[in-house]
Amino acid sequence: MDIDGTLSIDNRVPPSAKRACRAARKNGHLLYVCTGRARLQIKPALIRIGFDGIASSAGAYIETASNAQAVSAKGGELLFSASMEADKLRALTSYFKRHGTAYLLELEDRLIAGPSLKSYFAEYYAGWHLTFKSLPDRFLLWQLFRKCEWNIDNLDGCDVRNVVFWESGGVTFEDVEREFGADYELSRLSIPVFGMEGGEMGPHGVHKGLALEKISAYHGFDRSDTMAFGDGDNDRTMILGAGIGIAMGNATPSLKAIAGDVTDDIENGGLAKAFKKYGLVYEAEHDSRSRRRAAGFSNTGE
Repeated sequence: MDIDGTLSIDNRVPPSAKRACRAARKNGHLLYVCTGRARLQIKPALIRIGFDGIASSAGAYIETASNAQAVSAKGGELLFSASMEADKLRALTSYFKRHGTAYLLELEDRLIAGPSLKSYFAEYYAGWHLTFKSLPDRFLLWQLFRKCEWNIDNLDGCDVRNVVFWESGGVTFEDVEREFGADYELSRLSIPVFGMEGGEMGPHGVHKGLALEKISAYHGFDRSDTMAFGDGDNDRTMILGAGIGIAMGNATPSLKAIAGDVTDDIENGGLAKAFKKYGLVYEAEHDSRSRRRAAGFSNTGE
């Protein structure tokens, strides 16, 4: 399952999704998160929910838990990794630098920010007032920047697994697709909290659908044994590759159009509802709690 917009919203996992994931694993199902985030951007609190593995950087880095235990915040057993070719990466970063386009390089253990990233955010947040409503957004931005390195002069030997870019400096997604579509896996990416309309780029042939394929083969599963949950265009290959591909109610129209089913929005318990519909869990916990309250019991059972 994807993270942002599928499992979590604004870095917060709804309680119903937490309960559904834990119940599904207890019932014997294997759960992997498959995200465009770099590994170090996945919060330990999210990992502690309990997953059998993680595919980060849109499938360019896959790890699995060992000894049938949930994968830990410190990492798991490496299942697959891929990185970008140095000459193609130099051409891409030179293009972004020439146009003043904001971008971010994802490595296994660090993030490298392009020179235009700070100025982009300075312009985007210019004129904002420090209100209670804006504090969470500013905190997320601070979290992003504090993990970044800014020395991008020499990328030789760097295992860059994914590139995220913002439409800026006069460069659109279509421009990047025309220039580099043959060399990279590209998908649109929208993150409103980061003022972002742009894209995500991975090594050619590496995407979330490949991650699903690698994970299935590792566990000996047939395609019909798998399910995938997502909300964005970078989830397309995963949704199409699974036995059952489910789009969230808040998913993009293009993803809903190719999904096998569409569940409710993340804020309305969409993930938990789909888990219950397809038998991953037998009874949503919140339903049980509702009946207990109606019968006169408190949440503590007193």
